[in-house]
Amino acid sequence: MNSLETIISIIILVIIGYAAKRIKLLKPEDSITLNKVVINIALPSLIFMAMYTADLSDIGSLAEITGLCILIGTIGGLIGYTFSRIRGYPKKTRWSITVTSTMFNSGFLGYPVVLGVFGTAGLVRAIFYDAGSTIIFICFGILFLLLFGGKYSEIAKRALLFPPIWGLVLGVAVNLIHLNIGSMAPAILKYLSGATIPLIMISLGLSLEVSSLKNYMEESIAVSGIKLILAPLIAFLLVSALGLSGLNSTVTIVEAGMPTAMLALVLAITYNLDVKAASACIFLSTVLSMVTLPILMLIL
Repeated sequence: MNSLETIISIIILVIIGYAAKRIKLLKPEDSITLNKVVINIALPSLIFMAMYTADLSDIGSLAEITGLCILIGTIGGLIGYTFSRIRGYPKKTRWSITVTSTMFNSGFLGYPVVLGVFGTAGLVRAIFYDAGSTIIFICFGILFLLLFGGKYSEIAKRALLFPPIWGLVLGVAVNLIHLNIGSMAPAILKYLSGATIPLIMISLGLSLEVSSLKNYMEESIAVSGIKLILAPLIAFLLVSALGLSGLNSTVTIVEAGMPTAMLALVLAITYNLDVKAASACIFLSTVLSMVTLPILMLIL
């Protein structure tokens, strides 16, 4: 399957989820259950198997991808924050714009796209990129605790007990020590991994909410421009400057072109930011990514 067919297939899965909500076959809150299955079972299985079977002999170069994610996200966040200050948005709206300009949907959308186009070798690099997204999430949690108050234990618990992180850690550990886990365990994990992509995309379709967009069109367009145009351009300049090539370079640029992460909404809700602004930015950037991602794939 070529890149365009992969993107179209993913778009259709999202449309199925959205259509199921519209005709009341599924409810928006059903996405919560689907997300729990993905986060706690399917996605850790997918990540573990990718790491378990990967060639990690050059793990140092893969770690560079994590650092690039953090750098690209930080630059995007600074642009979003500067834009918000210039436009004179209230503090909580300003931070909603900042967090949605920073965080990538490098897991829920990035994994299916990269796996479909570049296979398991590409997925390994996407996982290392998404590790950077997790670090960004933790850093924002700490920052918002300092700005708005809260419990440090909550962000620590969310980070340490995040199942996909353990899928990454255990997969890398088992790979590096050459531990044989037999034939039955990989077979079971492969079945569980197979549920990841369809569940993610259907859940994404269920989660899309257009109602708040009309009141936050300017903010949403700005964030979409940062995420879908500036971020991959910044990624291209950085990988060129650092001399990255092959899949390391390509996957980094593709992941940088992903829309805003759904986890940005979690932060907005948790710290009582402008939730409607965050929702609008996530919605528009996700919808527009269905156009920009195929174009980005064709350019690469």
